[in-house]
Amino acid sequence: KESQAEKHNQYHGRNEEQIRIYVDGVFDMFHFGHARYILQAKNMFPNTWIVAGVSSGETTNELKGRTVMTEEERCENVRQCRYVDEVICPAPWCRTLEFLDEHNIDFVAQGADPYPMGDIPDIYKPIKDAGRFLPVFRTNSVSTSELISRIIAEYDEYLTRNLERGYTRHDLGINILTEKRLKVKKRVEGVQKRIHDYVADFMAYFYEPISHGIYAYLSDVEAEDEDESTQTKPFTRTSTLVNSTEPAKNVEGGEGDETSPPETK
Repeated sequence: KESQAEKHNQYHGRNEEQIRIYVDGVFDMFHFGHARYILQAKNMFPNTWIVAGVSSGETTNELKGRTVMTEEERCENVRQCRYVDEVICPAPWCRTLEFLDEHNIDFVAQGADPYPMGDIPDIYKPIKDAGRFLPVFRTNSVSTSELISRIIAEYDEYLTRNLERGYTRHDLGINILTEKRLKVKKRVEGVQKRIHDYVADFMAYFYEPISHGIYAYLSDVEAEDEDESTQTKPFTRTSTLVNSTEPAKNVEGGEGDETSPPETK
């Protein structure tokens, strides 16, 4: 029995014959993670033919849960992918070696982690043991479940948007109370936005010019104070203190003459 590496080397040199690689999945709300998965399989050999299997709606709803898109929509999404050459729809949930031989499939490309189902620890184990399994990497940044979680998180927003676009409450599956609540909520948000815009306009028209004027006045006062402080000279005392115990000097006379009081007539 040939190993996977030996089969890879054997087929890698066959340029005249295409290598048929099988990719499969639910492919609900087809996104770039699905496209990257198929592209990895497409680039494994120089001449690759991609066969994409899309699980049936009945089996998917039973084993994994309800899908957003119908089986026909999911198949058409995969068919429009540029990397896909052939679509099998509906495809079996569990792939067998007999299924691969029936469709002339050389390899199956899927994530390397085991895929359990019921009592089966890994539904790909027979294919792995046969050396016909090619591991690929998952795109962890996006998934159908994550996209659905985003919609649920903004449930009211999307309901309101679709009501405004003409959908009825019957189309959206909501009762009349929910419809009225969403319409009242939309009006309240509109009033809040108008009040916010009015306050913003008021602040821009009155407050900002006044605040700019006050700031300019305070800046001018501060500049004047700095100019005065640089121009004022420090005070120096030049006069001589007179000792009260010594006789005063006469300006016109000599030393020791006391100044006589003025004569009165």
